This record gives sequence, C-alpha cells and structure tokens, in this order.
Amino acid sequence: MEITTVVGIVIAVIIMLFGLRILFKKPANAAPSLDSELHVDTDSQQPVIPRHVRDQLQSANEPSSIERVEPKLAESAVELAQDVKKAQVKSEYTEAKALVVAAAAETANQVESKTEAVKDQAIQAEPTVAKDSAEHSVNANIEKAEISEFEDESSILDEHLHEQQRVDEESALSTAVEFIALNVYPERRVLSGEKTLKVLLKYGLRFGEMACFHRYSQDDSKLLFSVLQITDEGAAGFDLETLSTEQVKGLAFFLALPHSDVQNAFDTMDSLSRLIAREIDGTVYDQNNQEFTPQLREQWRHHAIDYRAGQTAEV
Repeated sequence: MEITTVVGIVIAVIIMLFGLRILFKKPANAAPSLDSELHVDTDSQQPVIPRHVRDQLQSANEPSSIERVEPKLAESAVELAQDVKKAQVKSEYTEAKALVVAAAAETANQVESKTEAVKDQAIQAEPTVAKDSAEHSVNANIEKAEISEFEDESSILDEHLHEQQRVDEESALSTAVEFIALNVYPERRVLSGEKTLKVLLKYGLRFGEMACFHRYSQDDSKLLFSVLQITDEGAAGFDLETLSTEQVKGLAFFLALPHSDVQNAFDTMDSLSRLIAREIDGTVYDQNNQEFTPQLREQWRHHAIDYRAGQTAEV
C-alpha cells in the first residue's frame, strides 16, 4: 500500500470523527432541563441548584410584559343560554298575563250581561208584584169566621165505645157460668217464656183480652177456648213485654160454659193441649190435677155436652 493512500484514509477517519463530535455536541448556550438529577452538597447537606435552573426560576417570577388573555367561550355560552331562558320565561309570562286579562274581561262581560238580565226581569216583575200586593191588601179586609170550641161528644166515638162494650159483654168469658180446665205441666217443671210464646203462636193462638191467648173458630166468629199461665199463686195472664225473660211453670187451658159450639171447642182444646204437651215434653192434667187419661177425657166431654143441653142462653 502506498503512503499517500494510508494518509488519505487517516485524514478521512479524522474528518469523520470531527464531524460526529460536532453532530453530537450540545450548543454552549443551551439550558439544561429542569428534570435533571438534583445534586446535594456532602458538607452542607444543601441541594446544589444549577445555574440554568436558577435563571429559569427567576425568569418565571418576573412579570411578563405581555398579559395572557384566557378564552371566555364557555362563559359566553352560559350567559347566552341564560339570556335565552330569561327571554322564554318573559314571553310565557306575557302570554299568560294576556290570557288572564282576556278571561277576566270575558267574565266581567258575562257578569254584566247577567246583571242586566236580572234587572230586566225585576223591571218586568214589578207590575205583577204591585198587582199581587193590591190583591193581598184587598183580601186582608175579608172578615174571618170565628170557630167555636168543640165541646160536644162525638157520635162516632160513642157508637164505637158502645159496640166494644157490647162485644165484651157478650163474649164467652164475660158470660161464662162454669169452666172446664186442662193443665199442661212440662216434665222439668219449668218452661222458658220465649219457648212458650213460640209454641202458642205455632198452634194458632192469639193474644187478646184478659191478657190471655185465645183460639177462635176457622171463620173467627167464635171463641173456642183460652190459655193462661200457671204461677205459684195460680193462673195468671201473660205480660208480653217481660214474657221472653220469665219462666213459665205450666199452661192452663179453659173452656167457658155455656158455649154454642161446645163439642168443637172441647175437642179442639183437648187436641191442642196434647200437641203442646208433646211439644214441651209435658203431661196433661184435668182441673183436679189428675192425669188426663182417655177415660177422664170422655167424662169431661160428656159433661160439657150435657151442660149445653137444656141451656137457653148461648153465646
């Protein structure tokens, strides 16, 4: 190899190295970054702030000659929206106010028209009122008839009382000369008033005069027999107000003699007394407190029929 070639290669390598140095070398006035590692002095234990950092801090603290203007686009948008909303509210308020005013005006017109109509009716009615008042004033002069107090007795009331008195006097009980009685005693020697009332009504007896229950003929023209309750003092009438709370010791069936239909009356009394005794689990006795056997039944039946024979006064 020649010397000139070697010298050329060496010069080329030197030039390349010089160029690389220039390429990778930082400029002298370039300021190091603030993110460089912090150095601490081992003697004073204080951080060593590089000069370029101190220069940057001082430049940051100094006021800038040109003030920075921040954009206000957001604030302008908010203010614009508020202005639009206020405008809408104002317009709605104006429309509502206009509607209220219109409604008030319409109501006032209606009231005024109704008032005028009432006035017209009042004006039209004035002659009629005057006419009526004149008629009343004329009628007021008519003499009033005096009504004398009624002191006389009513003929209708007298007739009713007389008829009731006649019925009472002619009833079988008021004209009775003798009675045939049958007594029904419950086995328990006591019977509730409520059950007594139900049984008597069940078999067609009705509450009537002398506080008794009565059985009438099918056409209600004749009284067949009557029923009283048996107490410690004897036979007594019923009190419907207190009967539901009372205890009944027995029932007394009695037939008044003379009787126009004595056979039917006795047979009906005998039949119903036995039915009611069966209903209340009781026993039938005659008026001598003997059990009412078939033999006693025939004796009392013939006694009633024989008593009727030869009697001139019949109910």
